[in-house]
Amino acid sequence: MWSCRFTSQQLRATLRYRRSGRPLWRRAFTSVPSDAWDSHMHVIDPVNFPLSRSATYTPHTALLAEALENAAKLQLPNLVLVQPSPYGLDNSCLLDALDRVGPDRGRGVVAFDPASTSLQTLRDWHERGVRGVRVNLKSVGREMEPKALVEMLRSYVEAIRPLRSWVLELFVDMSVVPHLEPVQAELDGIKLVLAHLGAPARLKWPLHDMPGWSHFRKFMENPDFYVKVSAPYRLSKDPEFRDLEGLVKESLGARGGNAVLFASDWPHTRFEAVDVQPWITKCLEWCGRDQALRDKLFRDNAKILWDVQ
Repeated sequence: MWSCRFTSQQLRATLRYRRSGRPLWRRAFTSVPSDAWDSHMHVIDPVNFPLSRSATYTPHTALLAEALENAAKLQLPNLVLVQPSPYGLDNSCLLDALDRVGPDRGRGVVAFDPASTSLQTLRDWHERGVRGVRVNLKSVGREMEPKALVEMLRSYVEAIRPLRSWVLELFVDMSVVPHLEPVQAELDGIKLVLAHLGAPARLKWPLHDMPGWSHFRKFMENPDFYVKVSAPYRLSKDPEFRDLEGLVKESLGARGGNAVLFASDWPHTRFEAVDVQPWITKCLEWCGRDQALRDKLFRDNAKILWDVQ
């Protein structure tokens, strides 16, 4: 006669979940996959690394030790440190933190002037774990004419092209996305990443009513395009994220789940009181029972994009 035996630990776990009324299968589908990556966070240490004099706001201090503690709490042990706008083009704080994190669990996205930064400098940064450059217009409220924007982005593409594995990351309003089409056509293997779900200025339903949406959706079918599923509080005031569900699910469905990266946006500059755990839980819920999709969102796509061996 067939029988099933449980260890005492399994029995205790089974009883605990039954007493809570929570279906047993849900534990596996509401947990962050192992070895997950946080594809967008910042370290800010103004005591040792002064902020830029041109900073448009003064962020709270967010030290590496705090970042690592937060990463452990969220079960996101691997970090992509992104240059925050208050540091301008001085990447010293980021590079110091990246050196201490180490290449096994850390990557960096810097900011630089392509006209004055040598290829050797980029290669030196590459050896330290940098894998991308950030162009941030949204945080500083900068607007550019389409032609000037395209020319600027082309200069970044040419600067990082010799490195091959670097990405061009943009924080721009979704309405800007149509102007990126000439740049995307010339990427030739360089990855383009949009931060914070494409950062629409106003969420609308149906989605095609949002300025830039049709181009954004088209871009997501390109294998060289990625979007960070991050910073819902910059887009919506709904604590249940209901007005983001359509946008996130469309992003999750693009290219079979291969276009998305989860990111915490820690320390949530200008929104420091935010608890990102409900956002993680909601993203897991939106993945449903698709374990492969969860793995892609939290780990597999990040390892590909950030050149993790």
